[in-house]
Amino acid sequence: MVKPAEPPSLPPRRRGLRALSITAQLLFGLGLGAALTEVAFSVRDGGAFPHVNFYVADPELGVRLEPGATMEFQLKPNPSTTIHVNSRGYRGDEWPAPGGDEVIVVGDSQVFGLGVDDDRTFSAQLAQLSGRPVVNGGVPTYGPMEYLAVARELLAERQAKTVVVVLNFVNDPFEIDRPNRERHAVWDGWAVRSETAPTQVTQFPGRRWLFSKSHAFYTLRRWLHERGSVKIPEDSELGSPVDVGTPSEGGLDDLVLASRNARAAADAEHQTAVAALTSSRTRLDAVDKQIADQRVTIDRKLASTSESEQLGNFQLEVARGKPGDIVREDYGESSRSIQVTAGLIRQAAKLRNDHLAAQLKKEEKAGKTELKDLVKAEADLVAEQQRLRKEIAAGVPQKDRPPSRFHEYLQQFKAMCDEYGAELVVVALPIDVQVDPGEWAKYDVRDAPDMQDSLILLDDLVADAEALGLRAVDVTAALRSAQPGAFLDHDIHMTAKGHAAFAVALADRLKTPLPTPLQAPQPGLPPGRSFVPTAAEWASAPEVKVTGSTALGCSTQIEREWLRVQCRRRTATEGFGGVVVREGATPATMAMRTADGLSLVTPLTVGEPLTARFHWKKEVQDLQIRWPAGDDGKPKFVGEFVKAEPTMPPADAAAEAAIAGLCACHKQARKEQLCAQDGKLVGDYEPYAYDCKEVCSDLWGDPSLIAACTLKYPEDKDCAARLACAQNDPLFPPTCPEGQVHAFASNHCRTPCDEAHPCEAGGRCMPWQSGGVCL
Repeated sequence: MVKPAEPPSLPPRRRGLRALSITAQLLFGLGLGAALTEVAFSVRDGGAFPHVNFYVADPELGVRLEPGATMEFQLKPNPSTTIHVNSRGYRGDEWPAPGGDEVIVVGDSQVFGLGVDDDRTFSAQLAQLSGRPVVNGGVPTYGPMEYLAVARELLAERQAKTVVVVLNFVNDPFEIDRPNRERHAVWDGWAVRSETAPTQVTQFPGRRWLFSKSHAFYTLRRWLHERGSVKIPEDSELGSPVDVGTPSEGGLDDLVLASRNARAAADAEHQTAVAALTSSRTRLDAVDKQIADQRVTIDRKLASTSESEQLGNFQLEVARGKPGDIVREDYGESSRSIQVTAGLIRQAAKLRNDHLAAQLKKEEKAGKTELKDLVKAEADLVAEQQRLRKEIAAGVPQKDRPPSRFHEYLQQFKAMCDEYGAELVVVALPIDVQVDPGEWAKYDVRDAPDMQDSLILLDDLVADAEALGLRAVDVTAALRSAQPGAFLDHDIHMTAKGHAAFAVALADRLKTPLPTPLQAPQPGLPPGRSFVPTAAEWASAPEVKVTGSTALGCSTQIEREWLRVQCRRRTATEGFGGVVVREGATPATMAMRTADGLSLVTPLTVGEPLTARFHWKKEVQDLQIRWPAGDDGKPKFVGEFVKAEPTMPPADAAAEAAIAGLCACHKQARKEQLCAQDGKLVGDYEPYAYDCKEVCSDLWGDPSLIAACTLKYPEDKDCAARLACAQNDPLFPPTCPEGQVHAFASNHCRTPCDEAHPCEAGGRCMPWQSGGVCL
């Protein structure tokens, strides 16, 4: 059998050309297929990607945007938008030359405007609304640390007048202390989470285009990623998850809980202060009783050592009494009325103190300390009494709002803006589901949580910013008014409609004058000043010499820096007109006229004169307090009553009615009585006095306080408190309307003021305790 002849083999050169041709055809086919595939996927995607794909790495900020980059962006099922990046690496057109009334806005992807065109971002719309140049410094992936860095960088270049920082509650609370360089890395133009970024990549020609620009390759990567992802069961409580922070950063619930705990701690601290105040009041009552008991113990020892009838038990009782508090109700032949006057009390007190000093000297010579120890114990109690009164007078400190999560950050940001002479404006941007619970539906979330409690975080931020003197705005209400349609479908970012509502709210806030915080006066009194002495303190206070006072039936006392003048009835028919301070009045000065007398209680300042006109029915006298230099060159107190020309006394029917009501309270609480003997008034204890009646000769206080004090202490059982309130006792103040405070050694409610917050027409702003109040 003859074998067929084999075809002649091709020469090696022709075989190489044929292989090359086949390879070229295959490559062409593959290339054409790849190109057609790329075109098909690009057409399918509309040339858009759902992520920004032109990031470049930055050692400080983690990422930046590639200058001059452009792309089509689409988060389906939302419309496609175009993104342009200028030569500075920020969104939008080229920026104008620095200068003018420029606004810099910094933030993350919400400020950048993912999902809207360049001219529909709120920054672009703010420029149209305000007529000011606005620079959009927002960059996706950035957090609070990057906002600060970008603002500093741009301020150094552009000297803008305003910086707007938008704090996004989707992630900014979690990223405030975590820089972007730790959170994101750049991978072929994409910004990816650091924990998922590859540690190394294989470089080859065309890799950047393939990985960042190819729609077909992006679709392949996405398919591979989804195949490797854990699927959520269909019967799960949640559909698509919403990213509100990674476990290591904490979640929204953690922030709400922290804010609640902070407020609860502030409430607890406030309640502790209230409890301490109540405890101090209780302790003060006990100390008052201990002082009285200690005084009795000392007086008994003094009585047992007295060799004179001038200092018996009765005189010692008088020394610690007050007018009318030692009165017997039975005025029979065998009894005597005991009408104790203020003068008698002071006389007895002096006798008692002189005897006490003498006995202490005797004890010291004898090497004994019993009486000295008793006096020391009394002095310690009195010191505690004064300390407690001061604590109670200071009241409970105002309950401050706990600082927000951004407190220290805002302080740092403000300091930086101040350095460049720019104003910082703070915007609180809520999550879409905080604005409208209906937004949960787009995430297929069933049994959605109530986000109402989380709004406390935005409130805290705005309050914190305003407390620092910053303009601040929460855009929740503005975005809520733009619903439905303020947010993208299946995404947290704002639509053009949402950006427009945002821009209007921000423009309105920028028109509002910058808030000037009012410096409210501090509580208490400045050094060298004290609250008015109590009725018990006045009872034993020493009398000072004022020429002409005795003849007018007046007593004059000084306790600490306080002067009290009390002019009592001299005859049954004597009438009183009133008291007017003509020179040297203070906001704590109290002048009162009753049917039984005149009174003036006022603080004195050494060197400052005082003139007060006292009106009786038949005469007018001016009390003049002057301070001539003494032998030592220091001002010396000199007082005298000087006859004055008759003038019309002040008349105030409302005040007279109020004083009459306070007088009834005085009679009930103090039981002051005046007795007659042979038709003459008796101001001392005499054996055959009769016709005793309750009077208000010893009543003093501020008539203009009576209405507020009666409102605070309305019941008959509150008479003692009502009296103390009208006498400026800080332990019994009236309740002030919101926004007003107690100032000076007075129970009057005053409106705080300063240059930026002037008083109403006719009012005068007087500096007080690092602030000011209206007079």
